[in-house]
Amino acid sequence: MFKSVLVAVDGSEIGHRALEEALAVARAMEASVHAVHVVQTATYPSLTLNQLEPPDIAQQALLDALDREADEILADVEQEAAAIGVPLTVHKRWGHPGAEIIALARELGADLTVVGSHGKGRLGRFFLGSTSSYAVDHAASTVMVVRGEPDAS
Repeated sequence: MFKSVLVAVDGSEIGHRALEEALAVARAMEASVHAVHVVQTATYPSLTLNQLEPPDIAQQALLDALDREADEILADVEQEAAAIGVPLTVHKRWGHPGAEIIALARELGADLTVVGSHGKGRLGRFFLGSTSSYAVDHAASTVMVVRGEPDAS
């Protein structure tokens, strides 16, 4: 029986399907549910969050846009969970999606982590590498990988 579920969301259709699956499991098992959106800064080589100098205007504009996108995705997730009566806590992280998802799962003591088989954010960026493979390879607990529809690409 799962007591704590973490679901990764990225604004994509497959991310939405992962959310639906996580909410269904959480509801059936009366588990707590957490949703995380990770802003993948490695997709943008010019972004380094630990530089001593402040980011230039273009970098800051991109960071702001990614931050707003993350907030929108998480707000949508909260609304969907509330609509079906499932309490949900949201988390926003920056960095490598797989590593951040697994780190948060460990911090929360999540015994189920739900991820989509692939993802694509709303701004049309493609995630580099496989977040779902990373989660499966590095998780300390069960990982559910939600696949798309057979005709989806």
